[in-house]
Amino acid sequence: MGNNMGLVFLIPAIGALGFFSLAAVWAWAINRRRERESLYHDETVRKISEAHGQQAVLDYMLEVERIRTRRLQSAYTVGGIIAACGGAGLFIFLWADRGYGYDKGYFVALIPLFIGLGLLAYTQLARKP
Repeated sequence: MGNNMGLVFLIPAIGALGFFSLAAVWAWAINRRRERESLYHDETVRKISEAHGQQAVLDYMLEVERIRTRRLQSAYTVGGIIAACGGAGLFIFLWADRGYGYDKGYFVALIPLFIGLGLLAYTQLARKP
């Protein structure tokens, strides 16, 4: 019995150690990628400036910003769809299980539903022409 109690505490400790080690490596890799992207971006701007002048650099910077904005709006759209669908599904399941004593508990599911709909509305209304 004593040996089994040691395993009960050892397994979560090893799992936590593995998780935080993975998180540290993941954060390091993300920072390393961002540094590389910044270096490549700076080199590209320098080469465009030397070859084509300042107007080409401004055009390049505007296009990079447009691409970044489009990706961000796409991510907001996906997040809004996921939150709205999750809220709708939660609403359906909580509405079907009203026998736990409180009849209006399923309205809690409106929170993620409205957050998702708000994200979708933001991405549609904040688009630049």
